[in-house]
Amino acid sequence: MFDLILVADWSAAARPTGKTPRKDAIWVCADLQGRQTVEYFPTRAQALAFIDDWLNRGHRTLLGFDFAMGFPSGFAETLTGEPTALSVWDWLARHVEDNADNSNNRFHVAETINRRFPGIGPLWGRPGTHDHPDLPDRGTDRRDHGVPDHRTVEGFTPSAQSVLKLFTTGSVGSQSLLGCAALSGLRARHASLRVWPQETGFEHVKDANLLVEIYPSLYEPADHPIKDAGQVIATARALRAASADWFTAPASQPDASRIATEEGWIFGVLPPSDCFALPPGTDWTPVDVALETLRSGTPCGMGRETISIYASPGRILAADLVATRANPPHANAAVDGWAFAHATLAPGGIPVVAGRSAAGQPFAGSIPPGHAVRILTGAEIPSDTDTVALQEDAHVSDDLLYLKAIPRIGANTRKAGEDVASGDPVLSAGTILRPGDIAVAIAAGHGSLSVRTRLKVGVLSTGDEITPPGSTTGIPDVNRPMLLAMLGQWGLEPVDLGHAPDEADRLAAILDKAGTDAILTSGGASAGDEDHLSRLMRDLGSVHHWRIAIKPGRPLMLGHWNDTPLFGLPGNPVAAFTCAALFARPALLQMAGAGWREPQAITVPAGFAKRKKAGRREVLRARLRGGQAEIFRSEGSGLVSGLSWAEGFVLLPDGAVTVEPGDPVHYIPFSELGLG
Repeated sequence: MFDLILVADWSAAARPTGKTPRKDAIWVCADLQGRQTVEYFPTRAQALAFIDDWLNRGHRTLLGFDFAMGFPSGFAETLTGEPTALSVWDWLARHVEDNADNSNNRFHVAETINRRFPGIGPLWGRPGTHDHPDLPDRGTDRRDHGVPDHRTVEGFTPSAQSVLKLFTTGSVGSQSLLGCAALSGLRARHASLRVWPQETGFEHVKDANLLVEIYPSLYEPADHPIKDAGQVIATARALRAASADWFTAPASQPDASRIATEEGWIFGVLPPSDCFALPPGTDWTPVDVALETLRSGTPCGMGRETISIYASPGRILAADLVATRANPPHANAAVDGWAFAHATLAPGGIPVVAGRSAAGQPFAGSIPPGHAVRILTGAEIPSDTDTVALQEDAHVSDDLLYLKAIPRIGANTRKAGEDVASGDPVLSAGTILRPGDIAVAIAAGHGSLSVRTRLKVGVLSTGDEITPPGSTTGIPDVNRPMLLAMLGQWGLEPVDLGHAPDEADRLAAILDKAGTDAILTSGGASAGDEDHLSRLMRDLGSVHHWRIAIKPGRPLMLGHWNDTPLFGLPGNPVAAFTCAALFARPALLQMAGAGWREPQAITVPAGFAKRKKAGRREVLRARLRGGQAEIFRSEGSGLVSGLSWAEGFVLLPDGAVTVEPGDPVHYIPFSELGLG
């Protein structure tokens, strides 16, 4: 569709990034009819000059930048009086100072923006050395500004960060402040350039040069020493292969016209298709999309510590383990018997030397040719010998050994290092240490191990109706003890955060003081009057996904609170158990250093009949009997007894399906979920 494709990986660096190409800098890929070049730029001014030069050559062009080209609903109108993204671009162009050496005033501009809004915010994040009283340091310091943290498109985009966040890990807002100001100037210099979808709507525009927002993380980076360069190359290839659906698919969204002009859209992000048969106006996230969000957004950040091997069960190995000694360290006998050099034997009786070789007590002398020595199982084989005759196949008379038959050379011996040689890799980083792994480590010469520090995971129950276990009133707190027990089985460090009532301020205070690496909450994630967690997360935290297309499990909230991953699990215990096992576990183990671990299903015949509609992936409590999967008597997620009855899950796919007895189904035993 385009002769020229330009893809820019932008940067908000406050100084030039240096002459040597590096990551976290500006990279631009130019793809002219499939022939690609990729360039590194130390400054934004140099990158824009390169892009200007290409645009002046007259090719039909698709130009993509990797920052948000719009802001959440309500931002533009409050700032500029017009509900359009392009009005924000022009406002920024008048206020942003971005010099040729990359020095800029973005944090001062952010303060100016915040003063135009009620309350505190919406922009946040600044260096600790900067004094900007109207720019909060943390997202939770904001309130009453009236702007949601995310745009509509980010509900369909793995690990998308809020454009309102300007500083610290993963922030993208600074790039947008500087980038949108630069794009305003780019449009002024190139009248033929139109902005999709802010100017065009969600239409397939032909015969025009288009400027689009891109998200390189959607694509596997091309092979390049620097990931950023590999990403722009891969993105350019993807845009070269783009179909007309990329332009038009978002038009199916409710309020699509407003989204296009005010918030914008990421080119290439397609909302779920009709195969999910969702209620009109309801956005549900497919399970695989939610899992990819978690996989890409929960890296390991745990430190290391060295511990005794006696304390290592269940811990996560921090580095590849290499054998420091061979196992066995010496050639040894596999049986009780007699050792000799095979080639030196003469017919008749074999003279026996005095002494023996026992485990830990090797024979100290030498064995003359044609002689034999007594040897016990596990004992080091004397260097003068190479074969062991089984005790039952020999007898001694008058100091001579007689064999029923001479065994083959090397019989009944174990070679040095036949199990593990010194220097061999024996265990990989990320191994969750089991008893067998500990045995290998010791045999390979280790008495202590470098392991990851334990991931601390807080567990919080919410709701006025929740009462302590054993209470005769209210609804007993099943979830918190259950989730704490699950975390313990996964080798993590559970932290009991207690119970929060239906009071937003108290809930926020508990979350602020959690002090953990991740948080599991149960309840409060729906859209009711007392579901404070969902409102707090949208107003003060970051919500990546809310409604996940899984049963049981809606609503399930995935997001961050003060940069801490938060899993907003349903209040129903069956749904909380299911979602913790399928969503929280792989993410938490990856954060803990064990890598991303999704359970492996096995295919077994169904011992039941079931018909389901398209819409959500269904998880049925199940167990194997007689080689078939049988399911619990009721799918009601309020029947907690099914969790004790079950020994695994049957997974039914997202689409419509009819299962008859004997049909193959996917079964995941609880042992695959670390819950055996």
